[in-house]
Amino acid sequence: MKNLVYLFTLLVILCTNQSVFGANIVYPKAQEVVINSPVTFFIGNENPKLNLNINSEPVEIHPSGGFYHVVKLNVGENIFKISNGKTTQIYKITRPEQKTKSATKTPFVVKDYDSPVVFATNSDNVPLRSEPYDGGTNRLQHLEKGIPLNVVGEHKDFYRVQLARDDYVWVGKSFLSKIENYNNSPAKIESFVYDETPNARIYTIKMSKKEPYILSETRSYLPKNGDYKQLEPYNTGFDFTLYNVDGYPENKYDFHINRVSAPFGYKTYYKNSKELVIEIKRAPIADKTQTLKDLKIVVDAGHGGDEFGAIGCLGDKEKDINLNIAQDLKQMLENSGAKVIMTRESDKAVSLNDRVKISKDNDADIFISIHNNALPDSAAMSKRSGSGVYYFYPQSKKLAEDIQASLVDELKMNDDRVHQESFAVVRNTESIAVLVEVGYMINPEDNSKLVNPEFQEQTAKAILHGLEKYINDIQQR
Repeated sequence: MKNLVYLFTLLVILCTNQSVFGANIVYPKAQEVVINSPVTFFIGNENPKLNLNINSEPVEIHPSGGFYHVVKLNVGENIFKISNGKTTQIYKITRPEQKTKSATKTPFVVKDYDSPVVFATNSDNVPLRSEPYDGGTNRLQHLEKGIPLNVVGEHKDFYRVQLARDDYVWVGKSFLSKIENYNNSPAKIESFVYDETPNARIYTIKMSKKEPYILSETRSYLPKNGDYKQLEPYNTGFDFTLYNVDGYPENKYDFHINRVSAPFGYKTYYKNSKELVIEIKRAPIADKTQTLKDLKIVVDAGHGGDEFGAIGCLGDKEKDINLNIAQDLKQMLENSGAKVIMTRESDKAVSLNDRVKISKDNDADIFISIHNNALPDSAAMSKRSGSGVYYFYPQSKKLAEDIQASLVDELKMNDDRVHQESFAVVRNTESIAVLVEVGYMINPEDNSKLVNPEFQEQTAKAILHGLEKYINDIQQR
């Protein structure tokens, strides 16, 4: 049935564009626009039997009807005539004149306080940053609500926080609330407890009060003949620092958690106000008959509701393709014994924070976000295509690599590689998390595949196979 709907939709597109109204231009979104870039592109669809030209340059039309055509923009007004031989459309694109940027970076000026002021985090997932800007990749740690911080200065929308004697970070002002009459003396470590369960290694530090901390993954290295040889990519350790602690050099307590083979997610949190817990999940013991049995997997269909995502050459919306693939994947995962949690099962808007919350509330083992790609105007000349998978924390890299290899091999897609990026849904989750960009909506070849229900089903199957390989490789032996 899905295939019949697909064929009918494609036939409607091709029949509609028989030149009566000219080519269907999907982007730019209006016939008079301002684009601040030296290049841009036209994407849309037209009857492939017609000769389409933009300013007398021939435009290649894919058999599906989709097209992609890059144009250069001069400063000022640019006129483009789009003709199919029977009708002509006029697009006016204005490129504003750019002010020359200084080659030297102006250092930011910090307003220092005469004495520290104590604030506390007023929400969960508060980011500590290395610099005072929302850069994503400059995030060092996320803190839960109610952790006191010593603020010693500010710059624009950020407070400068002193963690220890010589350690400083930045926190957005909106994330902190002032505390009155707070005892800011250094905390004392009262005890240290280590525990093991079948599913996790648990470290508990009992404190006299709450203090900030940073936990980060580190690669494990072994010395060999005077050099350092990296171990298997999914063997890792953890560096942990607890700040404002009495009795330790520079008022900070450091320790290293030795090599952990294939960590399966981790989290740090306070229990009973004064007990700081570091919990590192163990990889599962795979069931011989069902590799994914009982794993809690969040499937996240990107965008939804009034958030369309990218628009394809054929006019289709990314949000719909994402949902179709996610629903196919859900069924396959459940058939494999997994417990699946969907962030959305219909065309509705779900915030990034809510997607992350769904994962945390269900204590998910794995988080897979389904998307499809596009390009900004400035990248138009590259005309990218193919599948890519994104991760943020090193623990998720192997899953990203296994899914990417499966997509490229089974779908015969171009290899758009594995990337480390600071996307909210893979950065703020506590599980193994990846974001899959199946293809490029603006690429006619990719787009023609993405709208096909059979290809959507094959995509879900490829993701499943990559996930199965990952679990088989990292499982407890």
